[in-house]
Amino acid sequence: MTNETTLIIKNRAEKERTIKDAIFAFSGGTKSLLIKGEGEEISTAVEVAEILKSRMYPGVEISNISLGSRPFIDRRQYRNYKRNKSKTEKDLISKIEITLEKAI
Repeated sequence: MTNETTLIIKNRAEKERTIKDAIFAFSGGTKSLLIKGEGEEISTAVEVAEILKSRMYPGVEISNISLGSRPFIDRRQYRNYKRNKSKTEKDLISKIEITLEKAI
């Protein structure tokens, strides 16, 4: 059995490429697909999952949705991060993980 495939959406322009990659993964025998999006790309991840579920593969179901957040550190300001931030102040970025599975 083929393992889970992970697709990470980094910008909106990757939406069509991600859909194509998902189609190739399902055609190649993948049973489970994990779509990840962070920040502004959460809506793109949801759109990709809905397109795959409803239009492309009617036998695909959403089996799990995971919401969360992680600390955000601007790499350009990393040196000043520890000096300017107190321990109680944190910047967070939201994330979503959507698992799609092929119906057997």
